[in-house]
Amino acid sequence: MEKKIQELYETISFLGFHATYSRDNKYVQNCQGLIPKIQEFVCWFFTDVPGLEEGVYRNLADILKDCETAFCENDHVLMMDALEQGIAGYLEMFLPEGYFEEKEIAYVGEEKETES
Repeated sequence: MEKKIQELYETISFLGFHATYSRDNKYVQNCQGLIPKIQEFVCWFFTDVPGLEEGVYRNLADILKDCETAFCENDHVLMMDALEQGIAGYLEMFLPEGYFEEKEIAYVGEEKETES
């Protein structure tokens, strides 16, 4: 599941970057392919991550409702918020330790080393 979480996190991040950078008005449509992956993660979260406060689970359910509303209304802002601030936040809980440091080194590490 760890690899699937990383892939979903990176896809959400890429789609948001792409929509912002290219001013793509098809963000909601581009996110439709994520539905099965989000559904798999949410099902896993609700069944295999016990012991959290009830509000944590309710919040995730509310985020899914926001995703549904965004799809129905073709609301790019709501969808971006639900995915990048909502779902991605839950995914971050399960990224391996050092994930962000590895990505930083992979993308900007060479520049940092040459500046020294």
